[in-house]
Amino acid sequence: WGQMTSLTELSLSSNILSGRLPLSFGQMADLEHLFRFSNQLTGSLPVEWGEMTSLTNFDLSRNYLSGRLPSSFGQITDLELLGLFLNQ
Repeated sequence: WGQMTSLTELSLSSNILSGRLPLSFGQMADLEHLFRFSNQLTGSLPVEWGEMTSLTNFDLSRNYLSGRLPSSFGQITDLELLGLFLNQ
């Protein structure tokens, strides 16, 4: 995943994906839209994801995520949509 550094949009919603979130997503510096809602993802948001500083839309609602939002997300200054509802 981390080798797709020019990717600007990734939508993997409603696919019954499971498991933890990959750390390598943090290397997608140009990613603006990330949608992975309505899956079965677990664990917490990786600190490395705060390096996706181009994000404007980020939705991981309706999964099984837990924990706090990492402070590194403060680096994502253009964020307009943050969807994390219906998690743990």
